[in-house]
Amino acid sequence: MIQIIRNRSKKIFTPVVLFFLILILGIFVRVWKFNQVPPGLHQDEASIGLEAYDLLHFGVDRNGDSFPVNFTSWGDGMDALYGYVLIPFMTMGLTPFATRLPILLSALLTLPLVYYIAKKTLGQTFALLAMLLLAISPWHILMSRWGINENIIPFVFVAGFVCLLRSTIKNYWFIVSAIFFALCIYAYGAMYVAIPVFLFCAIPILIWSKRVRVRVLLAGLVVFLILVLPIILFILVNAFGWDSIHLGVFTVPSLPVPARFLYVSAISQSNPIFTVAKNIWAMVRLLFIVQSDGNVFNNLDPYGYLYAFSFPLAVVGAFLLIPTRKEKPSPEKLLVLAWLLAGVAIGLAQPVNTNRIALIYIPMILCTAVCLEWLGKQKKIVLAILVGIYLFSFISFIRDYFAKPYLEKANSAFYAGLVPALDFANQEGSQPICVTNRVNSPYIFALFTAKLNPADYLSSIRYIHPDLKSGPVVSVDRYTFGIANCAVNPDTIYVLSIEQPPDNGIKYAVRGFTLYHVYSPQP
Repeated sequence: MIQIIRNRSKKIFTPVVLFFLILILGIFVRVWKFNQVPPGLHQDEASIGLEAYDLLHFGVDRNGDSFPVNFTSWGDGMDALYGYVLIPFMTMGLTPFATRLPILLSALLTLPLVYYIAKKTLGQTFALLAMLLLAISPWHILMSRWGINENIIPFVFVAGFVCLLRSTIKNYWFIVSAIFFALCIYAYGAMYVAIPVFLFCAIPILIWSKRVRVRVLLAGLVVFLILVLPIILFILVNAFGWDSIHLGVFTVPSLPVPARFLYVSAISQSNPIFTVAKNIWAMVRLLFIVQSDGNVFNNLDPYGYLYAFSFPLAVVGAFLLIPTRKEKPSPEKLLVLAWLLAGVAIGLAQPVNTNRIALIYIPMILCTAVCLEWLGKQKKIVLAILVGIYLFSFISFIRDYFAKPYLEKANSAFYAGLVPALDFANQEGSQPICVTNRVNSPYIFALFTAKLNPADYLSSIRYIHPDLKSGPVVSVDRYTFGIANCAVNPDTIYVLSIEQPPDNGIKYAVRGFTLYHVYSPQP
């Protein structure tokens, strides 16, 4: 009897220990030097952080709209969910750390949620393998450390998927899942395609497997449609050129230029079939051939999204999830395949890069774990060798990710030093500030650090193309962008990269901030 208890305790104890070891590993690699790597701030991070800050303090976004369902942002729209998630974090102040923190927290929560999904699908061994692969995935590690709107998608969808798996004819979890899937629509424009495709596949599976009552199913779909109605209105407003619509305090904005969701979609192109073929090739190339989009904030070559050798394993795993004639179809497996198909649909609808197709990576990781578990059942030594290869690759990735060569590339991509340089210039006085234009949208960094009321700076903003009210900005408030646009003024403070202030006989005190320098005129 004592031996039986010991055996049972061992069976329970070992998986629990492995679960927490993997979780600790995943947390550590995402938190370590979080405020240092990547350095600086991307312009899209600065934009979404500013939107949240302005909504919290002034009740409007940076374009003056009251609680919009989609931000006008650069002119062609920016999805709003992450901006609203950021609002409570803006009580900490508008900083790069606060702007990135929700993505980190959502990434950490995704780890145990994926474990739950995998355990419900194929059991504990599979769950530990899936969680390990996600914990060491270069894609997920890089994604968790910077804050753009697309990076919230994996967590929101995973949360909805968990609720779907918990759905039975005796509960109402399907309605909760519908809420999360509706939120996905607000997270990124590509979800306009992916979520309908997923629900189209998932609902028959749920009905066939008797996982949801018809009444609950209809209630969930009604909730979903009510929640996405503002986005439907947003699509109609910008597809047909209508004026903005106000729903109480909320705004459905009419964008000043063609909406991004319109001009990137294959259906809007002159030859949709040819465009879809190009998109398929771009997706195959990204997922299989190069496994990188060339952007330092998304990839670290040559490691890919789950190391270069994983794609064949994922393909095998996907085939293993397809039911055969000899086995009863598993609704959990079919739902994972539906998730994978929804990710593929994104690649058909628009040209992809790593973050645009973020929905596909977790089901691919699950498929890879399916293959590993199957190989382990054939020969345990094969599984041990492959896990060893993955861990060796992970160690190599971590070594390179925190090394100087990557940091130097990231310095440029994230404009390292620009935010503290502008902060310093702001404190120097009330003089005009001339900012380098060797930066994408330098005005957004000026607004990020100045924290002005939109009612004040919107009246002073000057665009290169003033009729569009979007695009490159010449000046806003006391900031002018590009030395060529800056009037010669002995009081001007310069924030520059490799340029030098004009030689007008003025002496400057120079302060360096990584890639940028502040030139303060001296009396």
